[in-house]
This record gives sequence, C-alpha cells and structure tokens, in this order.
Amino acid sequence: MRYYILYPGNTEADTVNSVNQLGDVSFKTFWAQRGLNILMNAVEQQHKDLDKFIIKDERGKDYSIEEFLDKIKKLKVRIQ
Repeated sequence: MRYYILYPGNTEADTVNSVNQLGDVSFKTFWAQRGLNILMNAVEQQHKDLDKFIIKDERGKDYSIEEFLDKIKKLKVRIQ
C-alpha cells in the first residue's frame, strides 16, 4: 500500500512529486520516502497548518496524521 500527503494548496495530481510521497508498506516494513521526513519535521515543529494536511492511500482513503502514524508504528521503517 502506498501513502501520500497533500499539503495546503495541493491536489491529487501532486502525488507524483517526491515531497508528497510518504512511502510504501510491504513485508511488514514501511519504505519511507521524502514526504515522511517532511511530515515528521512538521509534527515536531507543530506546524500551524498540520490540521490541513491530508494523508491518502493509493485507494483514495483519507487518514488523519494520528491514524497514519498509528498504522506505521507497528512496522519497521526503512528510509529509501
């Protein structure tokens, strides 16, 4: 399963950009991409627009930041 993040002003067409790709899940591993690093930095810095970030999976389902982080916390996280 692949996950994407849309920042304020983004559309689903922006999911092709590396900054919008959070990563993929396979074999109990989350293969992180550039978007995860950006998301984690925004969370650590308590970015003022966090509530406007939209996380989607490849099927189009939306997740809150908390729901997404709960999904990947049980997985090994590998940076590609």
